[in-house]
Amino acid sequence: MTIQPWGRDIAVAIFAIFTMVLTSVVLVWWMDPALYGSFDAALLWRNALPVFLVILLIYGLSGRLLLTLILGGVLAWIVFAINAIKEINLNEPLMPGDLVLWHQVLHNMGFFENYTRHRFVLLLALFVFVAVLWAVWRMERRWRRPHWMGRMAWVVLSLTAIITLYRGNSVWRDAYADEALPGFQLWTPFDSVEQVGFMAALVRMSQEAQTVIPKADQSLIDDFASSHAEDLKARMARQPPTELPDIVVVQSEAFFDPGVLKGVDFGEFVPNFERLAATGITGSLTTPTYGGGTIRTEFETLTGYPIQAFPSIVYPYYGLAGAWMPSVPHRLEALGYSATLFHPFHSSFWNRQKVMPELGFQHTYYLKSFADAERAGEYVSDHALFDFVLAHLDDAQHGPQYAMVITMENHGPWDSDAGTLANVLGGHSLPRGLSAAGTEEMTYYLSHLVNGDQALGDFAKRLLARPRWTVLLFYGDHLPALPHAFADLNFDDNGPEIQEHTRYMLVSNRPLLQRKVDLSSYELPALLFDTIGLPEDGYLALDSVVRQVWAKDHYQHGAEYGQVQFNAAQLEVGCQHKLDVAGRCN
Repeated sequence: MTIQPWGRDIAVAIFAIFTMVLTSVVLVWWMDPALYGSFDAALLWRNALPVFLVILLIYGLSGRLLLTLILGGVLAWIVFAINAIKEINLNEPLMPGDLVLWHQVLHNMGFFENYTRHRFVLLLALFVFVAVLWAVWRMERRWRRPHWMGRMAWVVLSLTAIITLYRGNSVWRDAYADEALPGFQLWTPFDSVEQVGFMAALVRMSQEAQTVIPKADQSLIDDFASSHAEDLKARMARQPPTELPDIVVVQSEAFFDPGVLKGVDFGEFVPNFERLAATGITGSLTTPTYGGGTIRTEFETLTGYPIQAFPSIVYPYYGLAGAWMPSVPHRLEALGYSATLFHPFHSSFWNRQKVMPELGFQHTYYLKSFADAERAGEYVSDHALFDFVLAHLDDAQHGPQYAMVITMENHGPWDSDAGTLANVLGGHSLPRGLSAAGTEEMTYYLSHLVNGDQALGDFAKRLLARPRWTVLLFYGDHLPALPHAFADLNFDDNGPEIQEHTRYMLVSNRPLLQRKVDLSSYELPALLFDTIGLPEDGYLALDSVVRQVWAKDHYQHGAEYGQVQFNAAQLEVGCQHKLDVAGRCN
């Protein structure tokens, strides 16, 4: 009995589908630690489905089963490997918002290579992989392939399924709902991946990311604004001081005081910061990121908006930040300030070349301006950066200046050889109890931290010695990712590293009321404007009043005040216009 051609095609299709399904299941079970520890059929198919759909798409486009399995398997391995690297360095998994960074990776390969080892081996493996694909492609040309109409059906089916799956259309949302993914929590993506698997969590996060700006609770804002109308009016009517100070804001890369670690004293490695902080306003700083994602903290300190009010936004410089925003530079420009950004790295990184002018910076200095600057390890040293800033301030035209300084010296990864810079540790001994990996991390990080602290001391001395009234705001954007060192030492409060705080200080060469105030990074603009005595309006005025009322309440009922802040930010961003004194967007 002979098999008809159409019957043979059906048999081939069934075999191909079965093989692709089996491959997808084996891949996720093998590569995802959340799955290979135990067998859970429900979680297994929910994690395997996205991989299968991509493999099916490749099969529809190529019509070559062996090539599809090899290419699909390697692509899955690459995605899981990138996810593992991000989890180690940033303590969070790949998320839908990371897709906006694909061109960042292509244009900054040298930077991202620092997070990998054995670059030559990787290049060799890439060459071998391409050669294998070419050989398989040539070999499978001789085999019978599905008819082009059937292949197009697979392409349409897989694309439709992928798009609707990640959008959460129809039955897909129920298939990945809370009941189907026990343990998934949107606000803790790292823990969620460990509970339900990487691919399933990625699908769910993508479904949740469809809402861009949450709808604000207008009644909550109305009640607060009406109860504090006089305070809001006073801030909006406040006249700026006759003499306007120069304002220098330093966002120090990965700065934190190791005193929060067991066996380490506060100020032991950052004595200059400790000395300066004692002369002004200081405290712990809660930031919205760990190990990386600098622009999340940066966005908060430039706008005052809490990034957590927009849970679907991972990287605010892509789709959230806009020229309409009453950012700190825009507000200061209305008072006669010029705004300048100093950042010794590529202007394209984090989309800064586009976003920073929109946020109000009239002048920007990026890596090209530091071609001859001294380096400390991989990046431009803080000493060289601060010298450049001081020279600019001295040469600038008359009039108040706002300078935003974003350092790079102590950027990760922190598992490299500190080289000659390790000598700056001097009499500082490393904390006891470190493993070999922890010792490597701490030696590299602390060498740059001590070097940066010395640069800060020299910078502040020269900056505040200027006859012009000058205000310096210094803060760390996030804790460094030192997984081995943190596991070896533990924190004083026994908390996880992702919940620990950096520090900030605000000092001046004019009399300043010394005090300790713990803040979130989105509260720094309000603190800055209040301290100098600058007028506030819109969300910024409301945020300042919230902070003032909360302090009078002895920092009780923080969640309630936080809801007012979050909803006010959502309302102002949603309508793209400053709120009025009644807390409404007209």
